[in-house]
Amino acid sequence: GAFLASRVNSIDPNTGGTFTAANRATALAQIADGSFRFSNRRNYVDLGFRDEQIRRDTYRIVAGVRGDFNDDWRYELALNYGEHNESNSIQGNVNRQRFLLANDSALNTATGQIVCRAQLNPAYAGTDRGGAPAVLAADIAACVPLNPFGDGSVSDAARKYLTIASSAVGKATQLVASGYVSGDLSQLFELPGGPIGFSVGGEYRRETLSYDLDDTTQAGYAFYNAIPSFVAPAFEVGEAFAELSVPVLKDVPFFQELTFSGSGRVAKYKGATGTVYAYSGGVDWAPIRDLKFRAAYSKSVRSPYLGDLYSTQSQNFAGAPNDPCSARNLATGSATRSANCTAAGRPATYDFVYTSSLEILSGGNPNLKAETSKSLTIGGVFRPSFVPGLSISADYYDITVDDVIASISAQNILNLCYDSATLSNPFCGLFRRAGAAGGPRGEQEFRVIEGSLLQSSANFAKRTARGIDTNISYNRAFDWGSVALKGIWTHTLKRNNFTNPADPKFTDTLLGELGDPTDQFNISADLKIGKLTLGYSFRWIDKMFLNTFEDYNALNSLPPQNTDYADVVSYPVVTYSDIRAGYDINDKFNLYGGITNLGDTKPPFGLTGVGGQSAIYDNRGRFMYVGVIAKF
Repeated sequence: GAFLASRVNSIDPNTGGTFTAANRATALAQIADGSFRFSNRRNYVDLGFRDEQIRRDTYRIVAGVRGDFNDDWRYELALNYGEHNESNSIQGNVNRQRFLLANDSALNTATGQIVCRAQLNPAYAGTDRGGAPAVLAADIAACVPLNPFGDGSVSDAARKYLTIASSAVGKATQLVASGYVSGDLSQLFELPGGPIGFSVGGEYRRETLSYDLDDTTQAGYAFYNAIPSFVAPAFEVGEAFAELSVPVLKDVPFFQELTFSGSGRVAKYKGATGTVYAYSGGVDWAPIRDLKFRAAYSKSVRSPYLGDLYSTQSQNFAGAPNDPCSARNLATGSATRSANCTAAGRPATYDFVYTSSLEILSGGNPNLKAETSKSLTIGGVFRPSFVPGLSISADYYDITVDDVIASISAQNILNLCYDSATLSNPFCGLFRRAGAAGGPRGEQEFRVIEGSLLQSSANFAKRTARGIDTNISYNRAFDWGSVALKGIWTHTLKRNNFTNPADPKFTDTLLGELGDPTDQFNISADLKIGKLTLGYSFRWIDKMFLNTFEDYNALNSLPPQNTDYADVVSYPVVTYSDIRAGYDINDKFNLYGGITNLGDTKPPFGLTGVGGQSAIYDNRGRFMYVGVIAKF
């Protein structure tokens, strides 16, 4: 009826795209000969609620000894064991194989009853979703037809046939043994700035992780993801570390303080990570008492997590993606997107729109290496003696992270395949599209085949960040009360990702995009007068591009990619103001209250404040609160 009533250039009820004359003619012919197919979307509240009861138990045992020796040296030995257990009982899960069988109903002309079609003709049974023909035969024999039309149309027998109880259990453990010795060398010698301080020690850590779903879910029958049992090899690492503080000079002209510091750590990981090294070095110099300069350089290491390494590749789902090759999305990507989609075989009329999630495969990568980062910070702090309570600090930072461990989303995999210079890139090989005859699950020509896209963690090239953090604070007590003022200004100079393994020099600039503003200010003020405290906070977020930096700026020897993406180039500057107050009734009771987001500022241009980096904005609007603190 919907198709018969649809006109040319209206909305296609099946795809959500434009209903062309050719589409309508095809649909009318199929309706006439009985071969027409349509999409039925329904929230089956008749089946009851899908509910989960989760129990988590965590405990930790810590034991240790500490003490002093050699007059001023200290030691500590500790043993720490923790365990986390989780069990999940799931009620109202739907058996997908039975759901398909029950949906395909037919009239038994011999009895005049509606039955499952597979009971009349085994050709309509399909193949068993879990690869067990005996299970399929039993499901056919017990099948109860499902009426998908109308409220309350699902019978109690159908509900019992379709719903199952499933379960999941997980366990994680950690054992840590550590110890250190610290002190100084004052018994041997001292420098003009004081004795050399030191700390040396070691640590051993072992972690395990396991997860197990019920057999029915693992076999792929349940609505939940078919995740295989997962028992990771034990994660083990042994580490040794040392730190030094060398006070060279103190309380002499131009050198009120000159201190060098350094640290090093060597860690040997079980598995592909192997042996890695981390270190840092720094200097603090105060030419006068009011002014101190500081600088530090360090190398850090982050080993991949057990789940990153060993989780089994299994079924998962990505929220409805935007197919970059759909007609409506061709102009929203790079300058190469349209040509790459055509070269990949895109039909001229292709404009598929996802109305539900895409089935994918996700899992770990046992060949992951450790991330390494190198950072340089240079700054200083000014505390003028002639303005007691005032402190002004500024620090420049430059950070580079190599071999970044990242899991690219399904959406980014699709985008990077066609937004790269050519189709010869690692991302196009991570999924398959349906041919001219369609896909195995009825996918139309050129659509991404369900369950073919692989989303996993990998070591990508690097990430870089550079900026300046400035902090100004004033804290002062007076006879009548106190004042506390604080302002933080974050100015980002560079924020780039290099996440294309095929071209490690290809830059993806994030600076100025949603979630990565160039500037942010946070100011807070508290005034205490007797028992009353009044406070005010102000937050300022710089404008950010509506889509990407590359849309409006030349990069990678390419011109701006999409200057007409939208009528508006940027999200506007957004500010928030908060007020608060508190009153101390006595030493044990305090009343407080306030208003957050006083101006009731909403996320701009319809953003939700959830996902897509839009969480940088407050999505609650004006929020008022009152409370009391009681100490007993």
